[in-house]
Amino acid sequence: MNAAVGTIGMQNTPPGAWEQAVFNRVSGVTAADARAVLEEKKTLVQAWSFRGAPVVFPTANASIFLTALEADPGEEPWIYTAGLMPSLETLGFGYDDLRQRVTEATESTLRAQTIAGKSQLDAAVADHLAASLSGDLLRRWQSPSPYGARQTLGQAAVSFMLRPASFTGQVVFGRRDGQIPAFTSPAHWGVTLSAQRDAAHELVRRFVHAYGPTNRQAFTKWLGCSTAQGRRLWSLLPAAEITPIGQDVVLTADVPAFGEGPALTGVRLLGAHDPFLDANGRDLLLPDKTLQKKVWRLVGNPGVILVDGRIAGIWRQRAQKNTLAIMVTGFGPVVRARRAEIVREAEKYAAFCGVDLGTLAFSDERACPTRIPGADSLPS
Repeated sequence: MNAAVGTIGMQNTPPGAWEQAVFNRVSGVTAADARAVLEEKKTLVQAWSFRGAPVVFPTANASIFLTALEADPGEEPWIYTAGLMPSLETLGFGYDDLRQRVTEATESTLRAQTIAGKSQLDAAVADHLAASLSGDLLRRWQSPSPYGARQTLGQAAVSFMLRPASFTGQVVFGRRDGQIPAFTSPAHWGVTLSAQRDAAHELVRRFVHAYGPTNRQAFTKWLGCSTAQGRRLWSLLPAAEITPIGQDVVLTADVPAFGEGPALTGVRLLGAHDPFLDANGRDLLLPDKTLQKKVWRLVGNPGVILVDGRIAGIWRQRAQKNTLAIMVTGFGPVVRARRAEIVREAEKYAAFCGVDLGTLAFSDERACPTRIPGADSLPS
């Protein structure tokens, strides 16, 4: 399991998405088995990583998915810290100063405790940092936030800066309690970080291995970093390690495998943000631009029905006590023709989740509702 997860990491939004990715890659395991490896054995860890998203990866590979993402001076902001920039003047801090303060406060806050709830973490770190402020800076820190009605500006600043704090090894996700995430120190998870340059080279190498033929622009978009940082990281891949294919590159070591591997066949129920869907080949997976917008959304991505390596529809799920309800929406006749295989795959997925398949509904894309209430959560 660790090898499959470590190929390029597994994004875990919505919560449970990484378990769906495991289902499609590792046979003979259940969702409970996957959670045990993460939460009990701790040979996997979850932390904010590429694009600032929660990502599950091997604990031994923490440097690749954390340290490698640290920006050099002048390379910020990332996509998830850019929103804070207009408020820096109000706060009275420079970007680097604030990042360092939040990093130190996060380490101190989590050194001896685990905190349940993201807003609770924001508040705890903000309070710890506030203890070092006085006068006008403290007043600004505790002023109302323009980002949310129930937070101070300081809490909002912490929320933005927790991602960079994650990259320096100050916070990881702890054992989840139902719908409430928990946060703890990486030291409680056995995480150790190594030199950035070696880790950064390995991150780029793994990306090209997973998604090649690819290019620097696709890597930068996948990582969610600035153009300057993307260019620096991409340059760590020596020319001797890559082979051009048109405007893109692949790892030279992977060239013999191109065109020789078996074609991807059969039916798979991919979850939202499955690593397979992060590739820069959307036109190959789904040529119809209109339908692409139904798969790759700004928020609330559905799962994908993959048939013989192409996207043939989408699916959503909803937990109902000890059963799972699934709605499949086809993009054409392929889903109808392969319905029996989809049913079998849905039954296997329900068993993986430890529940029975309750209902499995099929519809055409034109009749598809935009959302099934509660459809984004896996059964607990």
